[in-house]
Amino acid sequence: MNSYNVRNINNKKKSGIKWWWVILFLLFVFVFGKITFWPVELDKHVVITKWDGFYEFIQNLPSLKQIWLKLRVKFGQSELDIQKISEWNYNFTGKYSQIDFLNKIAEWPKTEYERYTVLEGWSIFDIDYDLTKKWLIQEWEYMDFVTDQKYISKYHERYEFLSKAWQIDTLEWFLYPDTYNIDIEWNFVDQLVYLQLENFKNKVWVPYENQINSFKKLNWYEIVSLASIIEKEEKSSANRPTIAGIFLNRLDKNMLLWADITLCYGLQQPYETCTPSVIAKSINDSSNIYNTRQVKWITPQPISNPSANSISSVLNYKDTDYFYYLHDNSGNIHYWKTLDEHNSNKQKYLK
Repeated sequence: MNSYNVRNINNKKKSGIKWWWVILFLLFVFVFGKITFWPVELDKHVVITKWDGFYEFIQNLPSLKQIWLKLRVKFGQSELDIQKISEWNYNFTGKYSQIDFLNKIAEWPKTEYERYTVLEGWSIFDIDYDLTKKWLIQEWEYMDFVTDQKYISKYHERYEFLSKAWQIDTLEWFLYPDTYNIDIEWNFVDQLVYLQLENFKNKVWVPYENQINSFKKLNWYEIVSLASIIEKEEKSSANRPTIAGIFLNRLDKNMLLWADITLCYGLQQPYETCTPSVIAKSINDSSNIYNTRQVKWITPQPISNPSANSISSVLNYKDTDYFYYLHDNSGNIHYWKTLDEHNSNKQKYLK
């Protein structure tokens, strides 16, 4: 091969290398530009507690976008300080530029909010009644939302614990009792229900899923239905496992539960207005399918939204020989094995 041909081949090699560099450079510019201007698209609520951090906001985004957002924060391209993220309910709907997304997180806690508490043992009737009384919603707005099949179906697909409850007519018993910060500029009921379901997932389903699935005496729906009754029957968390054991004893013997508070749910009224006199008037009503003085087994559905403690009391019930219990006028509880013992002591403790 002569020197001309050697020089020609070398020149072609050099030319080829240059073209590869150009292609790589253009590819880099394209990818860099795409990543830089790649919008963040979200339609979700992000609940931040004191244990959470920046990752909670970006965990469902593509890995490359997560890395890029972290780099933007690290090199100070936004106002966000990831060491000072506030506890809050952050709501995102739509597309955001990366900088706007980060700045929104930094600015959001300035938003005005309503701090609202759902008490343990409240039913959907109680919650709707309380929200209406406080002028936060229109009457039946909460009730309509949590019994609307459109919303139930939406959440049914999102949460495993709902999918295991088969076909349900209400979100009752998943609406976890707690205190919530609600952004008043957004739909109040929608936010509250979402946060309650998220709370149920984190405080009940995640820690107790294995126990729930392996529990032999009751299915998933019956576990929480019984827990909802215990929530209303016994205020002391120390006594609840024993009450659970007594109820399970009654169910094993095909006995009536005799939990008078349950009939209030069949009356579809808040527990605040379901007084002892109201219960006494309805105690013999066998048409009320929630009246456990008349109808055997657990109520058709939960009668309240129980705490994790009440659910745990069923899963970790105390094995006992008792079948009856009674609260005296001071609120102290007493247990008996037989109905005769129970009846003979009524006068003693209910003077």
